[in-house]
Amino acid sequence: MTTIKVEKGQVLISALKVYPGEGAVEFAMRFVEEMTLEHVQAVCVDLVAGNFEGIDDKRVRRCQFCGYYYEDKTKNNSSLVCSDECKAGKDVVLQAYRRKVNSDSKPKRPTYKDLHYAGHLEYPFWKSDIHMNEYDRKRGTYSYGDNLEEVVGKALLDAEMGGKKKKPQLIDYDGFAGAIPFAVNLSEKQHKTMAHKTIKRSAADIEADLLARYGEKKLVEERRRAKFVSKGVYGF
Repeated sequence: MTTIKVEKGQVLISALKVYPGEGAVEFAMRFVEEMTLEHVQAVCVDLVAGNFEGIDDKRVRRCQFCGYYYEDKTKNNSSLVCSDECKAGKDVVLQAYRRKVNSDSKPKRPTYKDLHYAGHLEYPFWKSDIHMNEYDRKRGTYSYGDNLEEVVGKALLDAEMGGKKKKPQLIDYDGFAGAIPFAVNLSEKQHKTMAHKTIKRSAADIEADLLARYGEKKLVEERRRAKFVSKGVYGF
C-alpha cells in the first residue's frame, strides 16, 4: 500500500472546488467582527496570504484540504485539518492519489488489438486476416457470422420485433378442438344402475386422430422417445 505523508501546514492540491472549513471560518471571524463590508474584503485577502497578527503562533496553520488558516484546538497540537468535512475531503483526495500511483506502477495487460494490430504506424495493418476476422467476429459488427446479408437481416428482424425486449404476440391456436369420445370405467354399483357405452376404434382411426391433433413430426418424436424409455434410456 502506498504511504503518503503530508507535513503540517502543507496543502493537498486537487481539482476539487474547496470552500473554507468550519475551523477556518471561525478563525477568520476574529478579524472581521464588527467590520463593515467594505473593510472585510481587504482583511480576508490578508488572511489568505498569511499577513495577519498571530501568524507565528504554533497552533495557527493552513488546513491540508481547504488551504485556509485555522487554529488547532487539540490538546497535543496534532490536527491537520480544520473540520470534519475537510478531513473527509482529504481522505478522498489521498485515496484517489493512491489508486493512481498503484495503477501506474502495475504493467497493463496488453489487449488482443495491442498484440495483433500495428495501430501506431501511419498505415496500420493486422498481423494476418485470421486475427482481423477473429477481432471482428467477437467485437465487431459481424456478431452473427461473416454473411453480411444475414447480419442485416438479423438487425432488421430485431428492430421489427422491438429489439432485445420483444413485444407480446398473439399466436392463434391451431390444435385439435373437436370433442373426442372415450370410455369411462364406472364402479360396481354404477355398473348395475347405470348403462355405459364402450366405443371401439380401429388403429387407422386412432392414427388419423393423432395426426390431426399433433401432426406427423410430433408423433415421430414421441414414438422415438417411447422407444428409448422402454429400453431404460432417459435424458436424450
